[in-house]
Amino acid sequence: MRVVLGVVLGLLGGCSRPGPSPVAAGPSAGGLPAWPERPRVSAGEAFTRAWSDGRAELSGYRARVNRYGEMREAELVLIYVTEPMDRRTWVKDDAVDAPHRVGVLKLNASLRFQTGVYPYSVLTSVFAPVDRYRDEAFAPVKITLSAQEWCGHVFHGVWPGDGRAAEQVMSYFAQEGERRRDVATPAGTLYEDALLIQLRELDGPFAGGGDWRGALVPSLWSIRRAHRPTAAVEATITRSRAQRDGAAVHRFVLRYGEFTRTVDVEAEGAHRVLGWQSSDGEDVRLVRTARLPYWQLNHNGDEGQRALFGLGDEG
Repeated sequence: MRVVLGVVLGLLGGCSRPGPSPVAAGPSAGGLPAWPERPRVSAGEAFTRAWSDGRAELSGYRARVNRYGEMREAELVLIYVTEPMDRRTWVKDDAVDAPHRVGVLKLNASLRFQTGVYPYSVLTSVFAPVDRYRDEAFAPVKITLSAQEWCGHVFHGVWPGDGRAAEQVMSYFAQEGERRRDVATPAGTLYEDALLIQLRELDGPFAGGGDWRGALVPSLWSIRRAHRPTAAVEATITRSRAQRDGAAVHRFVLRYGEFTRTVDVEAEGAHRVLGWQSSDGEDVRLVRTARLPYWQLNHNGDEGQRALFGLGDEG
């Protein structure tokens, strides 16, 4: 089944085209943290069957988000898709061969909202190997954020490793400018952005099916809004069973500092994220989900397909 997934990952061309071998990526040539050469466990057969259909999963959400101390109506889309990466650079490469080929589950979280006269567009991408390399499944190898609004645009990337994460920031703010540095991360550090993959438990239970306590790097968007340095903080995640709109869910409560986020995930079926609420007032609710080869739906007239995952209509 692992071979089948590798073939499908090669066919999921997505939004890129084959090209020359990539050059060194990340903060600097040779500066990426070390990553295990081989996985501890290969992806399970159930996961492989579900994610080898040549399509992406797109979920549209109605959201209210906090910006500049006010709540904003927002459009959020979570896009999950498998694809191959080159482990030497952690760049997508449809042509890379073993032993450098690593299949990942990629999450693109696209957030759009209006602040007064000008819009915000924020894209967070998480790249998590489908085979298990760390203690926790879907531990990310790269997380990137780009934010665009009328004042300027920002890029923030983090490449996790053992004991450190490499970080690169490119910002229009004079206080931030452009920088590359290492961030200390204790063993077993989790990343809040990757939890929208890990809490779905697509290939086995999160934290062995129990609660979790340890170091966590907050989401890059929360770091961006607060203009604070990237750092691991002490955090907890507790789980319980609950009901949401008549459906059984696994309810995960993330806490660090004074911040709390409660995430509801389907207990059965596709284990979709049904929504979450945060202590800063953020409220996100799933509208609809579709599995589509979205990279092929880029022609005039394809706009109507947005209704399949909850956009362009009232749900």
